Amino acid sequence: MKVPYTYMWSPGLVPKPPDWGPEIDIAGFVFLDLASSFKPPDALSQFLEAGETPVYIGFGSIVVDDPDKFTSMIFEAIEKAGVRALVSKGWGGLGSEGNAPDNVYMLENTPHDWLFPRVSAVVHHGGAGTTAIGLKCGKPTMIVPFFGDQPFWGAMVAKAGAGAKEPIPYKHLNADRLAEGIQQCLSPEAKANAEKLARDIEREGDGAKNAVDSFHRHLPLQGKNSMRCSIIQDRVAVWEFKQANLLQLSALAAQILVENKQLKWQELRLVRHKEWNDFEGPGEPLTGSGAALLRSAGGVVKGVGGTPVRWAKRLKKREKKQEQRQGSNPSRTGEKSSTAKSSRRPSRKPSQPTSLPPEQHGWEHGVEKHLSDGPSLEQGGFTGKGKSGSLGRNENGVPVGRTVGTPDAGAGESDADSTSTGMSDDNLAQDMAVDAGVGLAKSGEALAKAPMDLSLAIAQGFHNAPRLYGDTTVRTPVRITGIQSGLRAAGEELVFGVYDGVTGLWLQPYRGARENGALGLVQGVGKGFGGFVLKDLAAIFGPIAYTMKGIHKEMVKGKQPTQFVRRARIAQGVLEMKELDEAAKRREADKVETAWQVVRDILQEQTSVKTAGFKANFRFRQQQRRLVKEGKFESVGNAAVALEEWRREKRLKGLR
Repeated sequence: MKVPYTYMWSPGLVPKPPDWGPEIDIAGFVFLDLASSFKPPDALSQFLEAGETPVYIGFGSIVVDDPDKFTSMIFEAIEKAGVRALVSKGWGGLGSEGNAPDNVYMLENTPHDWLFPRVSAVVHHGGAGTTAIGLKCGKPTMIVPFFGDQPFWGAMVAKAGAGAKEPIPYKHLNADRLAEGIQQCLSPEAKANAEKLARDIEREGDGAKNAVDSFHRHLPLQGKNSMRCSIIQDRVAVWEFKQANLLQLSALAAQILVENKQLKWQELRLVRHKEWNDFEGPGEPLTGSGAALLRSAGGVVKGVGGTPVRWAKRLKKREKKQEQRQGSNPSRTGEKSSTAKSSRRPSRKPSQPTSLPPEQHGWEHGVEKHLSDGPSLEQGGFTGKGKSGSLGRNENGVPVGRTVGTPDAGAGESDADSTSTGMSDDNLAQDMAVDAGVGLAKSGEALAKAPMDLSLAIAQGFHNAPRLYGDTTVRTPVRITGIQSGLRAAGEELVFGVYDGVTGLWLQPYRGARENGALGLVQGVGKGFGGFVLKDLAAIFGPIAYTMKGIHKEMVKGKQPTQFVRRARIAQGVLEMKELDEAAKRREADKVETAWQVVRDILQEQTSVKTAGFKANFRFRQQQRRLVKEGKFESVGNAAVALEEWRREKRLKGLR
């Protein structure tokens, strides 16, 4: 796929592997400048000046199970190594007992770029940043890896000979091994190798600047996938003109054209400068079709089978909310008791409910608009919590009141509970029905997609299978994003599948013989017959599968954020226009108007060629492809030159 990558480590420590292509760069380490604003405590300065240069030991944000035991082991290793040391307390809370020996200073948070130039060696967990600054300062390093990429950095430092001979994992670390590693770091060989790496890092320059340069270097600013606006060349194109898809427009250029009524937003589509087809299907049809069937069956089971799981989560969440609401109201227990007693009394006709005045509800500021959920006031319900007549809060934390009335004599404790928590049994049943519907919908979707997934897996499997025996002529499939690209992929698979399958019968032996002689000829015959079968089968299954895929992609387009991005790009154009002063607006508008005249001329030429017959149309398309390949349509200025060139050629050859 050749996706550009930039790795931010020092090539002096980890050189670029020879099999990595030019699209991959190693930019160097990146550092922060924290030393310039740091003022050390007096005690730290005095410790540094009081004796020989100390060793640094720290493990950053790593938290150990028994920090006191770990601290004691570090102190023992320092004593065995016979050195002075700065030990960082870190997040692990090392040295919390306050019993550090005289040759050890317990560090608080201290910038490494200030501290490391003042130590003789560093022992740490192997984080990328800590490793980088230690080597930049030319300090021999011992790494005690815990997890993640830390073992990698430990191995690289050991391989460079810039410290301890090997990283010691935390679980295998003891006082003897730590003391031995410190002594290895203080050897002349380790010091020399660490200083060499420091010189390499300095020679590599600013890693952040190198990374930015790498990013810009890989941007497609020229050629077929150029990101530049065809009119305003120093701006990025975000739109593409549907009628002439060679024309790319920036947000500002499009805004000017729309304001001048030269085109409408409906005539523009979002441009995609580069598309990565990151999955070209299974390698062969057998495992591909099997995997497709398993995915479909799994989707069906997951949809229906996940319904009880969703029910359980909903019930658990409901119980948790009830507990939280009851816990926030201490009078809840007494209310339950009085409600239970009232349920035993003889039934009597309830009185008409009356509402508290607005000021008692806290509605004087219009917060009643928040009360769209829950029982209505006319029904005698309320959205809140607490005792009858007391103020509560809705789910947004807004104070609300409730309707006061005589409770229904037939109301039991469970009714009071469900009403006071705002979660009735009817709502629960409705939510559980929705969960069941979601499960059925997911299962139905998996069943509906099963034929498409199966046919697509078979078609892609046959398409890719020739790669298994080294056929390099397999074409990259079209990326399907909707019905149009699906039909295009279907047509190309049908035409090129048959074409490549038939022509491969003699082209494959010819290429094989030219490259590897007689053996290559025999291999080419096998590849030719294999391709004849597999590629023709792909041509049979492909059109159906790719058309179905295109239809499916078209149906789910509404779920994509396309409309949101369109609105954002339109808003971008409006803002960029507002940022220009009147003189700049006039300049850009004149530039766009001049360029648009060229576009109109090209469209007019295309229209005239279409009516001039097959020969003229064929010649125009052929010339257009050549000019695109040569970069003549990267800007409107180049396009004007190309148009004049075409007109001159047309006059010479007598094409109408």
